[in-house]
Amino acid sequence: MNSKPKNIWSSRITYIILGWLLILGAIACDVGITVPRYEIFTDKVSRDVRIVLLTDFHSSSYGDGGQVIIDAVDRQRPDVILLGGDIFEDVRPHENSTRLLLRLREKYPCYYVAGNHEEWSGEMDGIKDIVRSCGVTVLEGGYADFGEVRICGADNSLPANQYTNCVDAAGEKFTVLMSHRPDLVKLYSGKGFDLVVCGHAHGGQVIIPGIVNGLYAPNQGIFPEYAGGRYTLEDGSTEMIVSRGLCKNILPRVFNQPEVVVIEIRNS
Repeated sequence: MNSKPKNIWSSRITYIILGWLLILGAIACDVGITVPRYEIFTDKVSRDVRIVLLTDFHSSSYGDGGQVIIDAVDRQRPDVILLGGDIFEDVRPHENSTRLLLRLREKYPCYYVAGNHEEWSGEMDGIKDIVRSCGVTVLEGGYADFGEVRICGADNSLPANQYTNCVDAAGEKFTVLMSHRPDLVKLYSGKGFDLVVCGHAHGGQVIIPGIVNGLYAPNQGIFPEYAGGRYTLEDGSTEMIVSRGLCKNILPRVFNQPEVVVIEIRNS
């Protein structure tokens, strides 16, 4: 006779606890930026190179001129900054993104590729003009040599001409491919890239510590394999690092703090 009411109360308590955990997780992710660090050892460089990877800013607000991000980046003392797509938004003004790029470029060499939201905006050429006006190098199938490191980049949808140029550029130098999409992982393996850097997945948006590394990511669906972190690709020689991004505009991040990613390329 009493079993049914007990089950009802048990279910209610479970939902209440889960609800509070989600709320607390969302609050925790609004208090700052986390800085994951990765090291890659190679005999292709004779001196260390420190990269900061920023993705999926989505014109978010991080204080005046993106001061919170600027402070986090400055503390890392990077040699170069990679801007891995969706720095701008398709439905929001560009002021926050423009001011952030201007401030970053005052101190650091910066390289940019477009993400899906820049493509969706219908004004990608105009956005790239803004990026260039900030002094940031736009990689759209091109590459730039930063010392012993070659940085290639292609837009979100990997246009064939852009991607082929990137593959052709991979060679003796330590080669980094900037590509927004981690779900296109099969295209990156075995092409001569030493490192691929991506964003797009937003860390799977919701993390349940110790249980789920990410709940949902675009183009990957539920429980995405490449939500965020470091992965070794099928060829065994290409590393892929996926940033959980910086966006705070769309859905709440739960136990999934925004990231400023640091990658150390070190002589082995």
